Amino acid sequence: MEHKLTLINVFAGINSEEAVFEELPAECISDKIFKLCASPGLALGLAKGDTIKLHPNGEFELIKHGGNFCIQIYKEELVKEKIETAESIVKRELSGSLDGFHYGSLAFTAPIRNGFHATNKVFNIIRDLLESEYYYSNIYEYPYNFDDEELVSWARDLD
Repeated sequence: MEHKLTLINVFAGINSEEAVFEELPAECISDKIFKLCASPGLALGLAKGDTIKLHPNGEFELIKHGGNFCIQIYKEELVKEKIETAESIVKRELSGSLDGFHYGSLAFTAPIRNGFHATNKVFNIIRDLLESEYYYSNIYEYPYNFDDEELVSWARDLD
């Protein structure tokens, strides 16, 4: 079967009025099974390379972790040159990528083989450059419970 690229809508949370979905590029593996081609800027618990089962309501189950961190940064006013510098640093230092930015939301991918120490070192530089904190959005067992910082099993095994 030939895998086809498509756009999927994954659940990203609830605002004051309704559910919020994020459109992500993905490879269609089979019925309801997709491999993400980019890390999300809003949705939590996912990163580029992950294989998921997508439910009709946009909720998803992680089938296979793709070996990447998803790191999100939110900054209302971004300067193009600073974004380009941040992208260059992530690519050069971590073999990572800037997968997208939209209305102040940036989504980066960094391979987990770099470990937390090296990844934090690079993103501390980017934090200072962009003057905004970063967030590992796919390392927590319960990503939508901000009071619970239990790591997923693969993240506990790093560093």
